[in-house]
Amino acid sequence: MHKIFVVAKMVFKKRVLSPTYYWMILAPILLIVIGIGFTKYIDNQNSDHKAIIAVVADKNIQEVLKKQKTSTYKVNSKINTHNKNKLKIDLADGVVDGIIYINNDFSEVSYKYNASTNSTDPTNELKKNITLLKSQYMASKAGLSENQWQNILKDVKIQKENINYEGNTVKLNNSESAQYFSEFAVIIAFFFLTSYISITGAEIGNEKGNHLIEGLTAAIPADKHYAGKMLGIFYLIGFQLIIYGLLGGLGYLILKNMHEKLIDLNKYLSGINAQYIIIVVMLTVVSLALYVFLAAIFASFVSRVEDISQATSSVASLMLIPYFLSFLTQSNPNLAISKILSYFPYMSQGLMPVRIARGAATYNDGYISLLISIIFVIIMYLFSAKVYKDNVFSYSSETPVKAILKQLNPFNRIS
Repeated sequence: MHKIFVVAKMVFKKRVLSPTYYWMILAPILLIVIGIGFTKYIDNQNSDHKAIIAVVADKNIQEVLKKQKTSTYKVNSKINTHNKNKLKIDLADGVVDGIIYINNDFSEVSYKYNASTNSTDPTNELKKNITLLKSQYMASKAGLSENQWQNILKDVKIQKENINYEGNTVKLNNSESAQYFSEFAVIIAFFFLTSYISITGAEIGNEKGNHLIEGLTAAIPADKHYAGKMLGIFYLIGFQLIIYGLLGGLGYLILKNMHEKLIDLNKYLSGINAQYIIIVVMLTVVSLALYVFLAAIFASFVSRVEDISQATSSVASLMLIPYFLSFLTQSNPNLAISKILSYFPYMSQGLMPVRIARGAATYNDGYISLLISIIFVIIMYLFSAKVYKDNVFSYSSETPVKAILKQLNPFNRIS
């Protein structure tokens, strides 16, 4: 047992002192920060670059459009809209960014704009507001009062009730927060998996490629050496989780008093249940172990350093399936394929969190999926350890895929 910890310590020290390891930790954080910053920048740019428009219409229509609160355009009330030639010149010179033409019965509406300006496109908001004015105009022609018209436009309230046991699933008013958290977890898990698949391949493949394993197995059995390698990798995973936990706590304390300026933390955190967080985090960590063991199996067949990337890329390709299916599941969480794969190891980390967030699965479903994955982790560890032990001295020039197919062929084993 002591030898296993010695190997694990060696793996951990070698990687934790490498600058690339810390870049691997910081990369997802930087991506999130850049994403939030870019979103804020776009919002600020849109608010700072409202389109200045002129309204050529009946005076009453002009007045209503001026008074409306808008986010993409602003009506210039100082321009003389009766002088058509002057309007064209103002549009060409950039005095206004666009001109909206509306006839009295709203049967004809057109928008002319200057494409060389850096203003936002207001057509969607104009369409919405003018449609509202048209409905008001049609209501008055039909003899409806203001109150009657408002009652017609009033949104219908739908009472939503989840038939699942309320205490065993995400509450409907919290589902949006859980949805954001599940999307965040899928992206972070993708970074985690990509990084540790590469590390696993390098730890096993490089060593065999240099034939160092022959000397190492003289001091420690192959199965214990493999256990030490895997334990060292999980030390790295645990260390990274601790760093994320510390940075997350520090970030929360900093943003707590600044959230109104930067990001509304209450909007994203208030509805996330602790039970949901446990399921999502555990599914992510367990799936990480599954992919690490699978990468170890592929890397065990590698005899040349140049084949390591080929071995790990095969595992990374499999990892893309739950990543893309998670986005499909967001729109329809009860698809047959989503239901089945949300319980399937290697897939559940991308699908089950989304299904729980949408109220399509309960917390019990999440725990069942987690239990299945844990059982599969034990099986995969035993299998990967055997593959490593059986192929530790294999220096075949065959590619990893061919070597695996050869091992699986019963006729080759008989011969």
